[in-house]
Amino acid sequence: VIIGGGSLGINLLYHLTKEGWADCLLIEKGELTSGSTWHAAGLCSNFIGNMTVAQIHEYTIRLYNEILPEETGDASVFHQTGSLRIGYSEVEEEWFRNLESRARSIGCEFNIISQAEAQQRHPLVDFSNARVIASTPNDGHVDPTSVVMPLASLATKAGATIERFNRVIEINELPGGEWQVVTEKGRVTAEHVVNAAGCFSVEVGGMVGAHIPLVNLEHQYLVTEPHPLVEQLDFELPVVRDSHCSSYLRQEGNGFLVGPYETWGAKTWALDGIDWAFDRELFDADLERLMPFLERCMDLMPPFRETGVKTVVNGPITHTPDDNILAGPQAGLRNFWNLCGASIGIAQGGIGKFMAQW
Repeated sequence: VIIGGGSLGINLLYHLTKEGWADCLLIEKGELTSGSTWHAAGLCSNFIGNMTVAQIHEYTIRLYNEILPEETGDASVFHQTGSLRIGYSEVEEEWFRNLESRARSIGCEFNIISQAEAQQRHPLVDFSNARVIASTPNDGHVDPTSVVMPLASLATKAGATIERFNRVIEINELPGGEWQVVTEKGRVTAEHVVNAAGCFSVEVGGMVGAHIPLVNLEHQYLVTEPHPLVEQLDFELPVVRDSHCSSYLRQEGNGFLVGPYETWGAKTWALDGIDWAFDRELFDADLERLMPFLERCMDLMPPFRETGVKTVVNGPITHTPDDNILAGPQAGLRNFWNLCGASIGIAQGGIGKFMAQW
């Protein structure tokens, strides 16, 4: 039994069937992707410092852009725009070059490029203060629902079962070592249980006496009105990130999508527990909290300063203490697994392959 129908749970279900294990039931209290998955910006980056996570990201991009279209017969929906990462200090340059050498062993393309080449790839960004620029041309972004829902369909065609609009109420360990999962619609006995409940992972872990070390933070990104300079382009702009802005900036339609990660003042949510009724909900916009970062984004990409804000998306994202995904067996319990705590769960969806094999 997999508890949670977001990116991670569905990826695991799909990959379990790929390993020949179709006797699986995924239980979701709402609609599939109705947690953090549906409001995610869908970025998938090859610029990763951790070697294991870098392999997960590389496989995830291949899953969305190559494997899924091949299995469904549909065209890829992955926006392979590539990404540019800007560094300003000697330390950052050393780091970038270290990652460049690591990327060779993983097999993802990672190149240090000149300001002139970067300007050619993204004519709207001011690279004049950059000391080092890394290009990862094979990554990009994707609409989460457009890849997660087909994976769910492939999993069910392979024999797995998905139960929507059904909440898990309790989980009991049976004398024989199996698990009894009690839901609103009945009970099921399982050899393995996986906690892939996203924002609700702490609550699900509590059902078996496990402390799940994650918190929910409010994460905001905004989408702007169209800009004439974007409308004139005959290609899609790469995603841009840097340490000064602490943000991602990408094209969305003929406008921009900008999402800062606050290095101070981040706002936690639901530390004392979440109402089970929470489903596909967003928080009120709070752009004032983001202004120090947005102003830096305006300096980096001046046309952003000239566009009006069309939409602000503010929703909960899970974070672990080291910001790595929480994946693996729960200490002290037999065959109870965690697959949660991903702050970039779309980019890390492919971890379902490695969890299935584990």
